[in-house]
Amino acid sequence: MVLVCMALSLAACSNNKTKQMSETAADTLPPDENIHHGIVQLERSHVNDTVTWRGKVYHYDIVREPDASLPKIKDDQSGSIFSDNHIDLKITCGDKQIFQKRFQKTSFNSFLDPGFRQKGMLEGLVFDTTVPEGLRFATSICYPRSDLYIPLVIIIDSNGKMSVQKDQILDASESEDDGEGN
Repeated sequence: MVLVCMALSLAACSNNKTKQMSETAADTLPPDENIHHGIVQLERSHVNDTVTWRGKVYHYDIVREPDASLPKIKDDQSGSIFSDNHIDLKITCGDKQIFQKRFQKTSFNSFLDPGFRQKGMLEGLVFDTTVPEGLRFATSICYPRSDLYIPLVIIIDSNGKMSVQKDQILDASESEDDGEGN
């Protein structure tokens, strides 16, 4: 009888630990992540706004979604598997569509080294500012849950022509190597 009670107590404790561990794992996720079928995903985001450039009002719409059709990304340190994203950008001026494109990490392959092509993910895209050439958007390819990323700039002109370039952000290590940041 005593052995049966001990076995039931151990089983109950074991179930509580398992339940606590799974709750803890879910509680430690960053607020913009969720787990779907064991795969970590960034949450869907949708941002739209208007901006005035050269006297005309442009409306932009940005939607980021996890994309199950894209290759998964494995973080070697944690062993976690991440879903990559696609991002849809649409720009209109009045009732005229100026630009519409779905971006994936492969849209920027010419800017990525093999490590970022394999282990990086398309993180986000945001409106930055207007420049003489058009509407400037910032995007990045990053290693999941790390500070390693490739910043890129997308400029869309009034005719919907797109140009992409690496953002020229001065990285902290470069300014230290420059002798006191000069």
